[in-house]
Amino acid sequence: MTMSDKRTDKNLLSSTRAGSLVRRLFKDRSGLSGLEFAILLPVIVMLFAATLDLGEALMVNRRVNQIATTTSDIVTQESAWSNQQLKTLLDGATSILEPFVANPATVLVSVLDIDAKGQATVNWSYGYNIAALGAGAQSPVDIPSTIKQPGVQIIVTVVKFEMTTTFTSLLSKVTGLDSYRLSSNAFARPRVGDTVEHK
Repeated sequence: MTMSDKRTDKNLLSSTRAGSLVRRLFKDRSGLSGLEFAILLPVIVMLFAATLDLGEALMVNRRVNQIATTTSDIVTQESAWSNQQLKTLLDGATSILEPFVANPATVLVSVLDIDAKGQATVNWSYGYNIAALGAGAQSPVDIPSTIKQPGVQIIVTVVKFEMTTTFTSLLSKVTGLDSYRLSSNAFARPRVGDTVEHK
């Protein structure tokens, strides 16, 4: 056997071993689940964080809706309100946002007059962490025509709340949001007479 034959046999043997090793490597699935987990872990963590974040925002949004509807409902139950009474009412109503109060909620309570043409203008207004509207100003929101009745006032409460969560900044590159801007409007008509006065 010549030297060249020995080299060829050696190359053939190492080529066969390499081929066998490659085949065994492709057949071996023992590390595949670990590799898949390592690839999917960041995606799973991000989805979990986004779910927690969205769930928290939805819970606070429900509280913002409660502030609007409760405030409008309570204001309708009295024939007159002072600024101090309204402040006390809204201090209590907005307290349901705790512990999410990084920024204070703004609440605008407006009592609107409806004229014979169905136009709504502000009779008086009270702002909580926001400027009140002047008498004669346009309604802060569109009033559904089904609840307009000339001579009967409408109480409108507009609540706005900006919320920043733990994951908002982390997910801002994906969602495009650096905070959640939540808002809610509620309408009601007076229960005691047709008007609610400001004293």
